[in-house]
Order: sequence, then C-alpha cells, then structure tokens
Amino acid sequence: MQRSRKLPVVLTDEEVERLLVQVNPKSPTGLRNRAMLAAMLGAGLRVSEVVALMPADIDLERGMIRINSGKGGKDRVVPVDSETLAWLRAWAEKRKALGLNARKPFFCGIRGGRTGRVVRERGERLRVRYVQKLVRRLAEAAGIEKKVTPHVLRHTYATRLLRRGFDLREVQELLGHAQVVTTQIYTHVDPEALRRKMQADQEQEAEKIARALLEKLPPDVVKALARLASRSD
Repeated sequence: MQRSRKLPVVLTDEEVERLLVQVNPKSPTGLRNRAMLAAMLGAGLRVSEVVALMPADIDLERGMIRINSGKGGKDRVVPVDSETLAWLRAWAEKRKALGLNARKPFFCGIRGGRTGRVVRERGERLRVRYVQKLVRRLAEAAGIEKKVTPHVLRHTYATRLLRRGFDLREVQELLGHAQVVTTQIYTHVDPEALRRKMQADQEQEAEKIARALLEKLPPDVVKALARLASRSD
C-alpha cells in the first residue's frame, strides 16, 4: 500500500521578508547567516549542502554554485539570481578580510572557543544543527506560525521556480531530485499557479473549439462575423 505524502510547507513572499529582516548583516556573523539564507532561498540548497560548501564550489563571476555529491551522490550546478549572488560576494569579501582561507568551508565558524567540553576552532565547519536552530529562531522572532526548517526554505525556492514558469524537469535538475515524481509534489502547493494554468488551458481549448466551428461555416458567414467583431472593437 502506497503511503500518502504530505504537502511541503512553503513560505509566502511576505513571510520570507519577515524572516530575512531578523538578520543584522552588519556584523560578520549576521552577514554570514544572511548569505546562508540566500543560498537556501535563492539556490534551493539542502542544509547538508550549505555547510559542506567550499569557496571553490562557488563561481562568483558567473553566479553558479556547484554541489559535489549531493543527496544520492548526484552532482549538479545551480545558477543564482543577482540578489543571492550579491550576498555571496559580500560574505566572500568579509571572510577574506577575516583571514579565512580557501581551505576552510565557505560558511564556517568565525570565532573559536569552548562550549562545555567541546573546543571549536576558528574556521571550523558549521554543524547542521546550528543552521536548523538558526532558521527556527529567526522564524519565531518573525512571528511565523509555521514550523520553519531549512528544508522549508528549499520548498519555497522550488515553488517560486514553478511560479516563474520553470517546467518540472528544470526544477528537478536544479533541486537534484533523482526522480521527477519527487518534484511533482510542488505543483500542488501553489493553488494560485494551478488556477492560472487551468484558466490558460481553458482559454486555449475554447479557442480551439471556436476555430473548429469557424472552419465548418460557409465563407460568407465567416466574413459577416468578422465584420461584426471589428465593429464591436
């Protein structure tokens, strides 16, 4: 028996704005975190992919991110928009000024120190748990009632792509899904997009029927109808 799949949680544009304004990019940590959010919202990266990113994986000239061995061992290249690229460039400049070299993860710890018995070095890879807690804390501060996780940001990215007219195969490639059926669930998330598509399909069908009817009418009747239509315009 096939298990039913729950629809993914996505954020509205207004909720995204409320989430992002909770981050103060004036501090190094804030700028890093804002760039991380941009990578998830603007490139659809999984949290595990975000913390694993290396500086060499990001082409800041062309605006491309290379994901090496994503989920299922699948590599992919994801283009980013100008806003996302601007945040990535800003953080790249800041991490360089902080003396963090190319051998350190792109998004890494800025300060070393001890937490209980755990000693962390400067430039250490961020933990997935840290990013999860960060996203949850920002969502709570923004007053968003949904349960917001890094994967919700990925869901939001996918839904935005479909809304902008990307087809399922394109979205599948950008998300790194092995099967298009995994991507199809996003088509059920945006009712407004579905309504627009249904309306467009209905209009196309109506035009097709009208053309078929006109082809069956005598030429003089078609000309008369055309004259009436031009007068009404």
